[in-house]
Amino acid sequence: MRRAGRGLSTLMAGTDAGPLRARPRVLHVITLSEWGGAQACVLALARGMRDAFEICVACGAGGRLVQRLRQEGIRTVEIPALRRHPHPVADLVALWQLVRVMRDERFDLVHCHSTKAGLLGRIAARVAGVPAVLFTAHGWAFAGGWHPVVRALAVLAERVAARLATRIICVSEHDRQCALRAGVGVPAQLVVIRPGVEPTAWSHGDSATSRHLSQLCTVVTVSRLAPPKDPLTLLDAWDAVPGGHRLLLAGDGPLRRAVEARIALGGQAGRVQLLGPRDDIPALLRAADIFVLSSRWEGLPLAVVEAMMAGLPVVATAVGGIPETVLHGETGLLVPPGDAHALASALHRLLQDADLRRRMGEAGRQRAMAWFTQQRMVDATIALYRQILPNGTGAGHRP
Repeated sequence: MRRAGRGLSTLMAGTDAGPLRARPRVLHVITLSEWGGAQACVLALARGMRDAFEICVACGAGGRLVQRLRQEGIRTVEIPALRRHPHPVADLVALWQLVRVMRDERFDLVHCHSTKAGLLGRIAARVAGVPAVLFTAHGWAFAGGWHPVVRALAVLAERVAARLATRIICVSEHDRQCALRAGVGVPAQLVVIRPGVEPTAWSHGDSATSRHLSQLCTVVTVSRLAPPKDPLTLLDAWDAVPGGHRLLLAGDGPLRRAVEARIALGGQAGRVQLLGPRDDIPALLRAADIFVLSSRWEGLPLAVVEAMMAGLPVVATAVGGIPETVLHGETGLLVPPGDAHALASALHRLLQDADLRRRMGEAGRQRAMAWFTQQRMVDATIALYRQILPNGTGAGHRP
């Protein structure tokens, strides 16, 4: 527990902050520091709004997010007890640590991300008397393929927690409608702000033309090797794709051993490469021809947006916010989840047609640049902050 207190005190030391702050204080709370779409959004928001607000991030201990935040000079508080899986003692400790940090710092707004941090963070914020509380649902936990009892408990928890939030941000209209159907929040409380990425790193440069002319193509997926992403169905589909094309899987997760076994069982070792976690995703996408995602359920995956930014046509399942991102027949092809045959057919269609790949890739890049930039996400979030902060602009924050 002392670690959270020491971390904040240490990070506060050396700042020129006095008893009165010109900018409102904002705390982002997220469960895991390991990298993923929610963590990328937190980093982008913290980096993009620090000129307008005093930003601090509280998250689980260690990991890539903490490293990236500190490299950017963004104040970070590690909460070791904040973990993904439920644990009565650890969860109570994490709740107490969050309340303590919020009371000590007297934040004007707390913005929670992900299910666990969303529940504990909203409770802590209300106990600590924070005047404005936001929650971003990076995909609803109850929308997945869970046991009915688990799903019912998740819905109940979100219904209760929704009462503690000033606003709830959904990453897609699909998720907003999902919340309304489940009785989570009320229409005026739920807003849609889609995630975005910074375009610069994903620019395809001079490699775009040459890659579309190759007869042997590279298909890439970037995702956790976990049940929601359903990598095993992708491998089943790849069995049915003819030719000497390559499939690259970038990412890691609990299904890694099952994926390795499936690759060996299917005799795909020469056509499939399991890359593990990668720090060079922009370069990986720029060198590929097609992006594929075989998810069973989703919020709105940043990996799809990144692939579109890189000028890749996308083959993906029509789940969550993906149909709001990928336009079927225009920027890519959408298939039902869990359907290996449909997935294989869509991949085969694109692999056979270089001109179609080029047209869809360019259309996808234009769409991503118009609707899914990081700046658009940051600007929309700042506007929402100013709407719900005291006096509308944060000028009434507490000394």
